[in-house]
Order: sequence, then C-alpha cells, then structure tokens
Amino acid sequence: MPSVQANDIVNKLFSNNKDLSTEVDDAMKSLTLQALEAEKEKIAARWMEPEEEQPETEVTPEEPTDETDKGTD
Repeated sequence: MPSVQANDIVNKLFSNNKDLSTEVDDAMKSLTLQALEAEKEKIAARWMEPEEEQPETEVTPEEPTDETDKGTD
C-alpha cells in the first residue's frame, strides 16, 4: 500500500499543479526518519547483548636485544 506522501505526489502529478518539490521533500524526510528509527531499534536490540568471548591467545614475550657494544669498538 503506498504511503500518504506517495499518493500526494501522484495526485499532484496528474493535476494541473506540477510543482512537486514540497511533496518530494516531505516524502524523503519521512523515508529518512523511518530508516533512522529502524537503525536505532537494531542498535538498541544489540546494545545489551553480551559480547562474544574472544579466544585468549598466548603472548610470548620477545627476547630483549642487547643494544650495548660491550666495549668491542
């Protein structure tokens, strides 16, 4: 079922008034708002979910390098 804004655009298109800028602007704002609300709901649903546990990797420390010349210049 088409939205109210879509019906307004079609009705105005087939009438004598061809200026659709206001209707198109309202329709775009409405679609944008709907998309933002849907994204906010997705984020809110994931917000309190526990994070997936990452497997712990064993870190081996590097051997320190001896940067002194020990007097062998």
